[in-house]
Amino acid sequence: MAHTSQRRFGPLAGIFFGIAGGVALGACVLAPILPEGDSGTETITPAQLKEARLDAEIGAAQADTADAVVASVAEETVSGTLIDQSVLLVTTPGADQEDVDNIAWLLGKAGAVDAGTVTLTDKFLNQEGADGLKTIVTSTLPAGAQLSLDRLDPGTHSGEALGAALFKDVATGEPQAEVGERDLLLNALSEAGFITFEQGTLQPADIIVIITGDDDGSGDRFAAKNLATFATALDTRGRGVVLAGRVHTAADTGAIGVLRADPDANSHVSTVDSIDRAYGRMATVLAARYEREGDSGSYGSAASVEAAAPARRTGPIREPEAPAVGDTEPEAPAEEQPAAEQPAPAPATE
Repeated sequence: MAHTSQRRFGPLAGIFFGIAGGVALGACVLAPILPEGDSGTETITPAQLKEARLDAEIGAAQADTADAVVASVAEETVSGTLIDQSVLLVTTPGADQEDVDNIAWLLGKAGAVDAGTVTLTDKFLNQEGADGLKTIVTSTLPAGAQLSLDRLDPGTHSGEALGAALFKDVATGEPQAEVGERDLLLNALSEAGFITFEQGTLQPADIIVIITGDDDGSGDRFAAKNLATFATALDTRGRGVVLAGRVHTAADTGAIGVLRADPDANSHVSTVDSIDRAYGRMATVLAARYEREGDSGSYGSAASVEAAAPARRTGPIREPEAPAVGDTEPEAPAEEQPAAEQPAPAPATE
């Protein structure tokens, strides 16, 4: 599935960038003020510190006020953008429940159909669970699904397997996997402690939105990269994926930062940072519409975004353009471990 990445600004882009600018200004004024040529041992005076704190408080108050304005129009902005589109949520252990609830609420206001929620556990993401995760997905893969033979990391294989189980078929709109095959994979992962979900609530999805927390990845780089590769591989099996989190996940070592740093993955999977803010949550819902139509983008307030949010689209969902001849699926970020150390996957079937 090929997506196109375009630079676009929503109707409230001025407010969004005002928020980002205010936060950046607050950070700048708190930096030490050093005389030119000084060794760095000088500190700011009490008067300068007081002024810096006042400026930071003003910036924070202005950001909160601007975000309140966005919150007041968010429901109207997303209304009708995802009518009859089935959206499944995937959450991680670090996701804030308030972020999850607010995004789910906005998706409902957009007209989306709730396809359920799957929660990934720490065991799913960390290195200790990697071999067990791969063993389960290779042995319970839905009929006709395929695993990569050249990318053997657990994030890629689990994303491909769950994508085949959870996404609708792009061409027909029908489930890719039979109910029994989907349940076999999901129940095996649940019983082994890799995921949790409420039985009987999951439905095949048009779009999958992954909601994570605020982890910058510095404490567990494997988990951050694993989530990035999972999102990338998941997208190859369906219409579109949005990976959304708070702003620190956009750090170079965070899951969103890792995905954005890979040009191919970044052109297929939409990412949104700052979902603890109203503009970030609204951007997540609008990005889901773009993904459904074959477009992707990077949104939020981090330096790596291309826009604060997608522009609002209205009317019926348009079908994405067919992939160009020779177009390939996105390459997942490379696994750090040598391929020789990974267990061989089961033979793929068509």
